[in-house]
Amino acid sequence: MKRVIYSVGLFLVVLFLCSGFFLSYQVTEMKERIHILETDTAKAKQEVSALSNMREQDFIFERYEEGKWKRESYRVSAYGTNHVIFRQEKENQESEKGFILQVEDGYVVVYQEGKEQVYEYTDIPLEALPLQMQSEVLLGKPVENLDSLYSFLENYSS
Repeated sequence: MKRVIYSVGLFLVVLFLCSGFFLSYQVTEMKERIHILETDTAKAKQEVSALSNMREQDFIFERYEEGKWKRESYRVSAYGTNHVIFRQEKENQESEKGFILQVEDGYVVVYQEGKEQVYEYTDIPLEALPLQMQSEVLLGKPVENLDSLYSFLENYSS
């Protein structure tokens, strides 16, 4: 009889120990899941707040196409949990206009294309340009956009 009581007692002790280990394992697993959910929620809140801060920010994409740099500007117009909608913004009209390089009093002068108004006086003497460029400027060298104009001015300014 004593043996049966000890056996049942030993069985109960082993049962309690096993159930304790099993429950502690389950609790640890639940804590890890809760931690993962909390970090995911925090990340989602940061992303949403970052998007709300970027709502008025412009995103500019540049690419080289057909021998020219193309520049496109976008703005966030709406967003959700699985999507972001961008709206393309019109570029500054001045950067899309062309220019004409001509000579006045021995110096290169920049005119806006289609207008007879001087856009900018430069301190670049005609003699400082290579011969090929001098002949182009004397005939009225066209420049496609503001970026090309600034590139020219940087290359030939002293």
